[in-house]
Amino acid sequence: MISDATVVFPNNVVNLVATRMALLDSDLLVVKRPLRPTDTIQAIGIFAAQWSPDENSYEMDSSPVGRSEPTISRYNVSIQALIKDADEERGLATHSVLSKMVRSVLYRDEPLRVGLTLLSATLNSSTERTKRWGIATQRYYSNEISGSWLYLSTLDFWLETETS
Repeated sequence: MISDATVVFPNNVVNLVATRMALLDSDLLVVKRPLRPTDTIQAIGIFAAQWSPDENSYEMDSSPVGRSEPTISRYNVSIQALIKDADEERGLATHSVLSKMVRSVLYRDEPLRVGLTLLSATLNSSTERTKRWGIATQRYYSNEISGSWLYLSTLDFWLETETS
């Protein structure tokens, strides 16, 4: 039976980022999944969105033809920030602050930087390690539903790994 005992990429990234985001505010809901309309009025959701190999990183080894894996991989992790507010202007302003706070953690949080640098996972005799990371984009959405304003940003965070 497959077990979750071994934490591999990208879940180890999601777990670490969620731990650091939870320290932003004690009233903030932080979940390791996409956000839902039923989540609280201030929430962050973190989840893996995509894996892609670096097509130029396949290397010659002793494996049979067609069985090699890429040395370099890229994981995209989405970080959603949600604010619900009946007051349009206050909601928009609060959401701007939360979205900036999310970016600031990724750019400036020293324990997160150290943690990402140290991330590695070994499975089936290969070890994957973090090499570099960054922010690609942050998109903003807003909508009014039943007298309440919903503000959502989705930040695209990427992390590259090397497998040996």
